[in-house]
Amino acid sequence: MKKPNLLIGIITVIIGLIMLFAPNAWTSAVVIILGVCAVINGLYNVFYVRNLISDIKYKRSILIRGILSIIIGLVAIILPLAVATAVWTVLLYILASYLIVSTMLEIYAVVKLKSFGENTKPYIAEIIGSLLLAVILFIIPAQFGTLIIRICGGILVAAGIGIAIWNLKYKTN
Repeated sequence: MKKPNLLIGIITVIIGLIMLFAPNAWTSAVVIILGVCAVINGLYNVFYVRNLISDIKYKRSILIRGILSIIIGLVAIILPLAVATAVWTVLLYILASYLIVSTMLEIYAVVKLKSFGENTKPYIAEIIGSLLLAVILFIIPAQFGTLIIRICGGILVAAGIGIAIWNLKYKTN
Protein backbone atom coordinates (compact mmCIF):
# COMPACT_ATOMS: atom_id res chain seq x y z
CA MET A 1 0.00 0.00 0.00
CA LYS A 2 1.27 3.44 -0.87
CA LYS A 3 1.04 5.43 2.34
CA PRO A 4 1.18 8.81 0.57
CA ASN A 5 -1.82 7.85 -1.57
CA LEU A 6 -3.74 6.63 1.48
CA LEU A 7 -2.85 9.89 3.25
CA ILE A 8 -4.09 11.87 0.23
CA GLY A 9 -7.37 9.95 0.41
CA ILE A 10 -7.77 10.71 4.12
CA ILE A 11 -6.92 14.40 3.68
CA THR A 12 -9.37 14.61 0.76
CA VAL A 13 -12.14 13.15 2.94
CA ILE A 14 -11.35 15.62 5.75
CA ILE A 15 -11.40 18.61 3.37
CA GLY A 16 -14.65 17.33 1.85
CA LEU A 17 -16.26 16.98 5.29
CA ILE A 18 -15.23 20.53 6.20
CA MET A 19 -16.76 21.78 2.94
CA LEU A 20 -19.96 19.82 3.62
CA PHE A 21 -20.50 20.76 7.25
CA ALA A 22 -18.71 24.11 7.61
CA PRO A 23 -18.85 25.91 4.26
CA ASN A 24 -18.41 29.33 5.90
CA ALA A 25 -15.25 28.20 7.70
CA TRP A 26 -14.02 26.74 4.41
CA THR A 27 -14.67 30.04 2.64
CA SER A 28 -12.78 31.89 5.38
CA ALA A 29 -9.81 29.56 5.06
CA VAL A 30 -9.81 29.96 1.27
CA VAL A 31 -9.81 33.77 1.60
CA ILE A 32 -6.78 33.66 3.90
CA ILE A 33 -4.97 31.18 1.63
CA LEU A 34 -5.72 33.37 -1.40
CA GLY A 35 -4.38 36.33 0.57
CA VAL A 36 -1.11 34.53 1.21
CA CYS A 37 -0.90 33.55 -2.46
CA ALA A 38 -1.58 37.15 -3.51
CA VAL A 39 1.27 38.42 -1.31
CA ILE A 40 3.66 35.80 -2.70
CA ASN A 41 2.55 36.59 -6.26
CA GLY A 42 3.01 40.30 -5.65
CA LEU A 43 6.53 39.81 -4.32
CA TYR A 44 7.38 37.57 -7.27
CA ASN A 45 6.11 40.22 -9.70
CA VAL A 46 7.97 43.07 -8.00
CA PHE A 47 11.29 41.27 -7.65
CA TYR A 48 11.38 38.97 -10.71
CA VAL A 49 8.76 39.46 -13.44
CA ARG A 50 9.23 43.25 -13.50
CA ASN A 51 12.86 42.78 -14.52
CA LEU A 52 12.24 40.41 -17.45
CA ILE A 53 12.32 43.19 -20.03
CA SER A 54 13.56 46.76 -19.92
CA ASP A 55 10.41 48.48 -21.26
CA ILE A 56 9.49 51.21 -18.72
CA LYS A 57 5.70 50.91 -19.24
CA TYR A 58 5.93 47.15 -18.72
CA LYS A 59 7.98 47.63 -15.54
CA ARG A 60 5.50 50.20 -14.22
CA SER A 61 2.44 48.02 -14.90
CA ILE A 62 4.07 44.99 -13.25
CA LEU A 63 5.14 47.11 -10.26
CA ILE A 64 1.55 48.40 -9.87
CA ARG A 65 0.21 44.86 -10.20
CA GLY A 66 2.72 43.56 -7.65
CA ILE A 67 2.04 46.28 -5.08
CA LEU A 68 -1.72 45.91 -5.53
CA SER A 69 -1.37 42.16 -5.05
CA ILE A 70 0.63 42.59 -1.85
CA ILE A 71 -1.85 45.11 -0.40
CA ILE A 72 -4.95 43.06 -1.25
CA GLY A 73 -3.25 39.91 0.02
CA LEU A 74 -2.39 41.52 3.36
CA VAL A 75 -5.95 42.83 3.69
CA ALA A 76 -7.27 39.33 2.95
CA ILE A 77 -5.04 37.87 5.65
CA ILE A 78 -5.38 40.50 8.38
CA LEU A 79 -8.89 41.93 8.05
CA PRO A 80 -10.89 38.69 8.36
CA LEU A 81 -8.97 37.76 11.48
CA ALA A 82 -9.79 41.13 13.04
CA VAL A 83 -13.48 41.71 12.26
CA ALA A 84 -16.86 40.02 12.03
CA THR A 85 -18.25 37.58 9.50
CA ALA A 86 -19.87 40.28 7.36
CA VAL A 87 -16.43 41.20 6.08
CA TRP A 88 -16.03 37.82 4.38
CA THR A 89 -18.57 38.58 1.70
CA VAL A 90 -17.08 42.01 1.00
CA LEU A 91 -13.60 40.53 0.98
CA LEU A 92 -14.59 37.83 -1.50
CA TYR A 93 -15.85 40.53 -3.87
CA ILE A 94 -12.67 42.58 -3.36
CA LEU A 95 -10.50 39.54 -4.11
CA ALA A 96 -12.57 38.71 -7.19
CA SER A 97 -12.30 42.31 -8.43
CA TYR A 98 -8.56 42.30 -7.78
CA LEU A 99 -8.22 39.11 -9.83
CA ILE A 100 -9.99 40.73 -12.77
CA VAL A 101 -7.81 43.86 -12.63
CA SER A 102 -4.72 41.71 -12.17
CA THR A 103 -5.72 39.61 -15.17
CA MET A 104 -6.03 42.71 -17.35
CA LEU A 105 -2.55 43.83 -16.29
CA GLU A 106 -1.26 40.30 -16.89
CA ILE A 107 -2.69 40.32 -20.42
CA TYR A 108 -0.84 43.59 -21.08
CA ALA A 109 2.35 42.05 -19.67
CA VAL A 110 1.97 38.94 -21.86
CA VAL A 111 1.57 41.06 -24.98
CA LYS A 112 4.72 43.00 -24.06
CA LEU A 113 6.68 39.84 -23.19
CA LYS A 114 5.63 38.21 -26.45
CA SER A 115 6.80 41.25 -28.43
CA PHE A 116 10.22 40.78 -26.79
CA GLY A 117 10.28 37.09 -27.70
CA GLU A 118 9.74 35.76 -24.16
CA ASN A 119 7.87 32.53 -23.42
CA THR A 120 4.33 33.46 -22.33
CA LYS A 121 2.74 30.03 -21.85
CA PRO A 122 3.01 30.03 -18.02
CA TYR A 123 1.36 33.43 -17.90
CA ILE A 124 -1.54 32.31 -20.09
CA ALA A 125 -2.35 29.59 -17.54
CA GLU A 126 -2.26 32.23 -14.79
CA ILE A 127 -4.67 34.45 -16.75
CA ILE A 128 -7.16 31.60 -17.22
CA GLY A 129 -6.83 30.50 -13.60
CA SER A 130 -7.32 34.04 -12.31
CA LEU A 131 -10.47 34.55 -14.38
CA LEU A 132 -11.95 31.22 -13.26
CA LEU A 133 -11.15 31.98 -9.64
CA ALA A 134 -12.72 35.45 -9.94
CA VAL A 135 -15.94 33.93 -11.26
CA ILE A 136 -15.97 31.40 -8.42
CA LEU A 137 -15.38 34.15 -5.84
CA PHE A 138 -18.25 36.21 -7.23
CA ILE A 139 -20.51 33.15 -6.86
CA ILE A 140 -19.42 32.00 -3.38
CA PRO A 141 -21.15 34.65 -1.22
CA ALA A 142 -24.57 33.73 -2.54
CA GLN A 143 -26.57 30.79 -1.20
CA PHE A 144 -25.85 29.13 -4.52
CA GLY A 145 -22.15 29.37 -3.68
CA THR A 146 -22.67 27.55 -0.38
CA LEU A 147 -24.52 24.83 -2.25
CA ILE A 148 -21.63 24.54 -4.73
CA ILE A 149 -19.14 24.28 -1.85
CA ARG A 150 -21.23 21.52 -0.24
CA ILE A 151 -21.55 19.63 -3.54
CA CYS A 152 -17.78 19.86 -4.06
CA GLY A 153 -17.33 18.68 -0.47
CA GLY A 154 -19.48 15.63 -1.16
CA ILE A 155 -17.50 14.88 -4.30
CA LEU A 156 -14.23 15.19 -2.35
CA VAL A 157 -15.49 12.85 0.39
CA ALA A 158 -16.47 10.26 -2.22
CA ALA A 159 -13.15 10.66 -4.05
CA GLY A 160 -11.15 10.42 -0.83
CA ILE A 161 -12.97 7.27 0.23
CA GLY A 162 -12.41 5.83 -3.24
CA ILE A 163 -8.67 6.57 -3.07
CA ALA A 164 -8.40 5.02 0.40
CA ILE A 165 -10.35 1.90 -0.57
CA TRP A 166 -8.36 1.50 -3.79
CA ASN A 167 -5.10 1.67 -1.85
CA LEU A 168 -6.26 -0.73 0.85
CA LYS A 169 -7.77 -3.18 -1.67
CA TYR A 170 -4.85 -3.34 -4.10
CA LYS A 171 -2.02 -2.64 -1.62
CA THR A 172 0.25 -1.25 -4.31
CA ASN A 173 3.81 -0.38 -3.47
